[in-house]
Amino acid sequence: MLLQRQQKLLVHGDGSPTRRYLYAGDIVDALDTILHKGVIGQVYNIASKDEVSNTHICHRLLDMFGIPRQSTADLEKWVQHTADRPFNDQRYATDGSKLTALGWEPKMDFEEGLKITVDWYRRFGEVWWGDISRVLTSFPVVTGNEIWTLEEHDELPSSDEELAPAAGDGPTWTKTAWNRLQASGGTV
Repeated sequence: MLLQRQQKLLVHGDGSPTRRYLYAGDIVDALDTILHKGVIGQVYNIASKDEVSNTHICHRLLDMFGIPRQSTADLEKWVQHTADRPFNDQRYATDGSKLTALGWEPKMDFEEGLKITVDWYRRFGEVWWGDISRVLTSFPVVTGNEIWTLEEHDELPSSDEELAPAAGDGPTWTKTAWNRLQASGGTV
């Protein structure tokens, strides 16, 4: 959706971490296989062999939108590297052999699944999701139903200073918790 809005793709860190991506329809098929053929109490990892780096996905997305990426300047115009997520794993590569033994395997290859997904988001994404501008940032902060960019959240006044209990012997509440309790009509 960022490229559709003529905005840069956001990549945490250097873009080298890899993931094994699956098309949503393949996940549904895997769940169906587990429900019908799996053994109760067993754990089945739904895995793919399509291990792809975040940088590779950026390149594929740029290609799909017809955006040149031959030079460093091209990439810098369309890809913004941000601070890495805390504790970001370099690789997620689960073993799906138990599920494969039940007869399941992914039907959609990565490239075709990505194309179908991008086409769907280009056609329906804005209508389906509505205005999601605030989550299209590198570190959105979600609290309840509120969404802020990290910068907006950092500028908010602290609302968690402790309040003394009303009767002097009850629980100690934060302002946020106390306000939510009062708004819900709750009592202590």
